[in-house]
Amino acid sequence: MDRIVGGKYKLGRKIGSGSFGEIFLATHVDTFEIVAVKIENKSTKHPQLLYEAKLYKILVGGSGIPNIKWYGLDGEDNAMVMDLLGPSLEDLFGYCGRKFSLKSVLMLADQMV
Repeated sequence: MDRIVGGKYKLGRKIGSGSFGEIFLATHVDTFEIVAVKIENKSTKHPQLLYEAKLYKILVGGSGIPNIKWYGLDGEDNAMVMDLLGPSLEDLFGYCGRKFSLKSVLMLADQMV
């Protein structure tokens, strides 16, 4: 059965995960806009998603900052729906045959600092 988050976003494939939850592609059921959805179990010991959503709302409009479309409780999970900014670093690594050139590594390091 397909999962709908926030009453509007149909979850697709998992595109990432971390210590605080998982990230999925999702599609708006009416407009077919593709977005990213972060999901964190509401019973996690140190929930972070609410703070992340608040921080994005403060930084809205900045370069590389996604727009938050929805945040809330969805079943047993906290969920945040946001703009999909582009391919993940993992995707880019795969496109390059799982090898980055020194130039690419240095450019990534510069962006991360």
